[in-house]
Amino acid sequence: MGGRDILAPVSSAAEHDRGKLSREAIVATAVRLIEAEGEAAASMRRISAELGVAAMSLYNHVPNKAALLDGVGEFVRAQIRLPSDPGLSWEQRARELMRAFRTVVEAYPRCVELMMARAPSSLVGLEPLEYALEMAEQAGFSGRDALRVVRAFTAYAIGAATTAAQRAQAVESLQLDGPGRPQLPDVAQFPRINALGCELFVIDETDFEFGLDLLIQAVTHLRGTR
Repeated sequence: MGGRDILAPVSSAAEHDRGKLSREAIVATAVRLIEAEGEAAASMRRISAELGVAAMSLYNHVPNKAALLDGVGEFVRAQIRLPSDPGLSWEQRARELMRAFRTVVEAYPRCVELMMARAPSSLVGLEPLEYALEMAEQAGFSGRDALRVVRAFTAYAIGAATTAAQRAQAVESLQLDGPGRPQLPDVAQFPRINALGCELFVIDETDFEFGLDLLIQAVTHLRGTR
């Protein structure tokens, strides 16, 4: 017979845990639980139950909850695909980096929120920040001003992705055609809103690029005044 010898001794529970567990598996489970149910769901007890191991065995890989959350932050930062072309202008680098960051925010919104509340704790976590600071320096900023530029772009990407997701949820419940369509307010009091009509509810992917254009132009203008 091929495969495992049926007469071989059965592994102990501890040996089973060591063979099955890894820091990566624990963090991946935490990420899944956080996105599905929120940070509170990612307890050591719940993660161990999801993995089918003893709760204490997790501490061989992550010493405490803080280390687990640091691992979640590292995981999220590692998903940001940094542009690899060294010949890009700072504007091109900003666009590609923000698009990549937005993709991660859309995929892991709760984990990104958690990540932003925790300081970078690994070389993996520091790479996107170093890249962004280099981009800001290429744009003509240095030191704390470079950090401010990075923070402005980061806030925009997070805000745009979060707002788009909330708008999408709201639009799902609306009937934009037929008798159930939303009623617009008084035209005399709100003429501009009425002029837009159902455009108010349309989710346009070009909104993100339009806002990114505005931010890049603002940074370009600011560079000449510093």
